[in-house]
Amino acid sequence: MTSNIIQFSSVRSKTRRSNDKRMHARINSDDRLFTQVVLSADEPDLVGTTLSCTAVNLSVGGIQFRTNAPVPTGSLLDLWVDVSSRPGKFFLAGEVRWSRPTGENDVNGSEQWFVGVQLKSGAATDIIDWRDYHATASVR
Repeated sequence: MTSNIIQFSSVRSKTRRSNDKRMHARINSDDRLFTQVVLSADEPDLVGTTLSCTAVNLSVGGIQFRTNAPVPTGSLLDLWVDVSSRPGKFFLAGEVRWSRPTGENDVNGSEQWFVGVQLKSGAATDIIDWRDYHATASVR
């Protein structure tokens, strides 16, 4: 006797890569952003460091960017994102979820890094405007 019950766990594993933990759709980007390390338990000397970065992709809940310095997982960041299709900058806050080398060097020979940041809600940030922007950007 066959069952018509579908196991959701088996469907999820087929429709989602096992290492992909993304919750939101991504928009590819090469926009400029700056980030400042607010807190880093693993590297306290990084606190106050500002990095010039290039976005790789953006979503409602996170940002992946490329930079020339590793940023430890768990570090808290302030981010200023300059989206070219919109005037002004977004001020956001987030936590580094992962950091890995790109396998490439910049023009000065510095190793490049990909960093993934989960955005956090905050009263002094532009997170509401960011979410509104992404709601309309995804529709386009």
